[in-house]
Amino acid sequence: MPAKEKKRPLVSTIEASQITNFLDVQFSVLLPRERSESVEILLERFPKDLAFPIHQHKECEQTYIFLEGIGEVNLEGKVHRLEKGGIVYIPRLTDHAVRNIGDSELVYIVVETYPDGYLANEPTWDSHIDALRTHYGIKE
Repeated sequence: MPAKEKKRPLVSTIEASQITNFLDVQFSVLLPRERSESVEILLERFPKDLAFPIHQHKECEQTYIFLEGIGEVNLEGKVHRLEKGGIVYIPRLTDHAVRNIGDSELVYIVVETYPDGYLANEPTWDSHIDALRTHYGIKE
């Protein structure tokens, strides 16, 4: 078995992060998975009226920290209204969805932790987005 690559500290800014637009959401990758053993941190910007369908993650748990706007988070069928300062923890295999219900952009940080490590076929942010494009049938 090959030795694990030693991870190096990272000091950066939101402005210096990689930005990916996917399904109308702007993702700023604050801490890419390739820089960490088990954590990825994103800043997500949801446009007005955008809603994501209910889904779940088998490989990661998520924590949302709301910074701007007003959103609803559906957790296992129960809807919670959140705004600046709101925090949501979502364990693995939990049905959830996010919807922007405000009059402006919804902005929140997502901390994703991978207790068992990243999926073997998605070791980088870009490979993860490629897998999502395939999952949703998006050709780009």
